[in-house]
Amino acid sequence: MVRLPLAPLAALALAALASPGGAAELTQVATAAEPGNPFDLRLSIRWDRTQQRGKITREYAVEDPAAPGFVPPFGAVVDRTELRYRRVVNALVPRIALGLYQDLELHVDIPYVLTDDRSWRYGFENGLPVGPTSGIANNGVDAMDRPCATLPCPLFPVGSGTTIYHGGKLGDVRAGIEWGIFNDRKDDTKPAWVVGLDVTMPTAALDDPSAGRGAVWLSPHADSAKPGSFGEKVWKFDAWTALSRRIGVIDPYFRAHVTAMRKSNDTWSNCLAADALSTRAVPEMTLAGAENCTDPGWEDAAGAKLPYVAGLLFGAEIIPHESAADEQKVAIDVRLWGDYTSRQRFYNELTDASGKLHWTEPYYTMGGLVALYLRASRYLSLHASASLATMTPHFLTGESLGREGVEAGDVTGATSNGQLNPNFDWRYDAPGRRFRLTETSLFTMSVAGVLQF
Repeated sequence: MVRLPLAPLAALALAALASPGGAAELTQVATAAEPGNPFDLRLSIRWDRTQQRGKITREYAVEDPAAPGFVPPFGAVVDRTELRYRRVVNALVPRIALGLYQDLELHVDIPYVLTDDRSWRYGFENGLPVGPTSGIANNGVDAMDRPCATLPCPLFPVGSGTTIYHGGKLGDVRAGIEWGIFNDRKDDTKPAWVVGLDVTMPTAALDDPSAGRGAVWLSPHADSAKPGSFGEKVWKFDAWTALSRRIGVIDPYFRAHVTAMRKSNDTWSNCLAADALSTRAVPEMTLAGAENCTDPGWEDAAGAKLPYVAGLLFGAEIIPHESAADEQKVAIDVRLWGDYTSRQRFYNELTDASGKLHWTEPYYTMGGLVALYLRASRYLSLHASASLATMTPHFLTGESLGREGVEAGDVTGATSNGQLNPNFDWRYDAPGRRFRLTETSLFTMSVAGVLQF
């Protein structure tokens, strides 16, 4: 029989009986017009740093009978390493939260993005650098699958490594409202239950990925002295609900959310640069596709296709110290979370390199977080957190060729073909040439100071 130490268990039980109720940080709501608390204002400033790393592979057709999926006489399609991708974002986020009434809060986040830098370099395959054999560097066809006049004609510059710089600008302002339906401080027979709606407004300057590119198709923002914009120019609506229930020194919680997006008048589309893309020495868009951009039948279908995001998280706060008299609290927060992102034609990990929006396959993002909350007094709190997540592998390209009935032989000529998808590029989207993101890691750190009045 295993004997458990009684002293620690007894201490924990006493703490559980003595601990005051209180919502987890996730379900805290600024409140006002209450006895002893007529006014509630919370001012905070937060530093967020997010680092994404991943491997970008590409499909290749091979005739090796030992290759997985080999089907004679057609061969097989295999993924080979092409690039290592890295993105680093640093942002300062001032936040204002105001209690409007009892358990009713209005809040606004105004982020300033210090840096948003995206880098790529050639990876390694079987211990060898892929640069000399890369399909990116040794590409020989244009967007219409025609041989280039001068060979090779690389898809985009890589070299020993390329970085595109963004930042030094205000980001998208986010405003929201949340309402505490139940408050366990007022009624300890119920959990804390909060519902909210956050709206992200397209206030950041538009990121036009095709602008200013020269003959080698390199973004002008490859110069660190000329950082570019990063705005996506879409509206985002995030509806969510969260519950927590204090049980002694442990406060478990749950949150669910759905984010929908809507285009603004300035949302980017590849068709907005159709003339420039299709008339280059090495065309970046098919001529027929460029003509279809002006076809009313393609006007909406060829534009950006925005995803929706839905997710859940589960976690718990552990409270090793709390003093109701001094309004002090120390809490350790541990959580697991997951999001589903639907398919889309939008900015992705290849956009800065290719200068275009791409079709992206649906994927999941899953991760964990550890946080520390220190409330020194009624007026001052400090928060710090770190999280690690990953994405499921997914294609970064793969546009459909066109509407039902289109023939491959009809889409490379200079005349319009009303069936051809304007976004289809033979170099990126044809089966056997598609790009995929895999082995992704997302590491986020956040530190915040909060003043409460």
